[in-house]
Amino acid sequence: MGAGIAIALVGVLVGVGTQPAMAEQQFTWLCKPGRANDPCQGSLLTGKVTADGLAGQSTPKTLTRLRNKVDCFYVYPTVSLQSGDNADLNEDPQLDAIAAQQTSRFTPGCRMFAPLYRQFTVSAILGSKVTEQVAATAYAGVKAAWNQYLKKYNKGRGIVLIGHSQGTGHLKKLISQTFDRKPNLRKRLVSAVLIGGNVTVKKGKRTGGSFRKVPSCVRATELGCVIAFSSFLSEPPEDALFGRVGGALSEDVDPATHEVLCVNPARLDGSGGRLKPLFNTATFPGLYATLLPDLSAYETPWVSFPDMYSASCRKADGASWLNISDISTADSDQRPRMGETLGRTWGTHLTEVNATAGNLASVVTTQEKTFLKKLKKARKAKAKKKAKAKKNRH
Repeated sequence: MGAGIAIALVGVLVGVGTQPAMAEQQFTWLCKPGRANDPCQGSLLTGKVTADGLAGQSTPKTLTRLRNKVDCFYVYPTVSLQSGDNADLNEDPQLDAIAAQQTSRFTPGCRMFAPLYRQFTVSAILGSKVTEQVAATAYAGVKAAWNQYLKKYNKGRGIVLIGHSQGTGHLKKLISQTFDRKPNLRKRLVSAVLIGGNVTVKKGKRTGGSFRKVPSCVRATELGCVIAFSSFLSEPPEDALFGRVGGALSEDVDPATHEVLCVNPARLDGSGGRLKPLFNTATFPGLYATLLPDLSAYETPWVSFPDMYSASCRKADGASWLNISDISTADSDQRPRMGETLGRTWGTHLTEVNATAGNLASVVTTQEKTFLKKLKKARKAKAKKKAKAKKNRH
């Protein structure tokens, strides 16, 4: 299966970010504040699993002050197992599962919005049927959801964008059409977490590829910036789908002047490169279950695996990637390992969000707190200006 998807993706996903314009499509909300049985809202009780076994449990606190001012907008990766080229709007088990895995750890600090959209399916990829129209249909649903969110729900709140794989591809186009062109909207961008989608920049620069105005993040307190990477256990091969300009979802840019962006969240959060993996322990429905770590033996809804992996951004032979290294030295360490289960061309694509989830959540929380401080400072400045104007009138 991995080889088949890899071969198909080489031909059909390059340039998905440049789909033609298309009438907005229907969508429904997969996750939205107040929705019953929201898959993005569940127990975050987490078992801390060290090399020696279970070492306690904890649940992150809800950060009410942040949630009152910040929203997250999430677009999920390719998980639909439907037979058509574009998925319908049925809420299949895979959609609930991926939303739980990839969004839950961000929800303590933001309200989560996630549209159920007509993504191009696994079947379309395997059959090389992701045409420009199929890709445009998928994006149109995301854009329709975004337009409704801005009009009906945002009300000036801060925004965190979160995407993976196909989801990152759609969010790249959304950013280039909106935040890149609208300074007032850009002021509301807290962060863009765009994983596994070949965000590009000019070599040695923070913009100039996927985006003109939205830069890469260089510190945890920076706002309006992008965290992006694709992860591998070693240097990506020449035909890698990710980590190289020209790979899946990549813009049509020159590899001599551009590179794939790598921002290490384990550096931004002050962890010194140490990853903080967080995994939902429920078995993923469908064929992906055989490609993901089996965590069914753990009793808590979530598990963390501290001191198991480190990560560093590396560049070599035209590739730029987040290199994952196993740092556990205990012979007794039986924790499940992350592998390149789809093959070397994919790297650790299937687990890269959860492998870095603790770090990403920490960085985004810091950015959300920074955004609140910015709002408070702006309010004080406005009140001072108003008071001064009133004084001058008298």
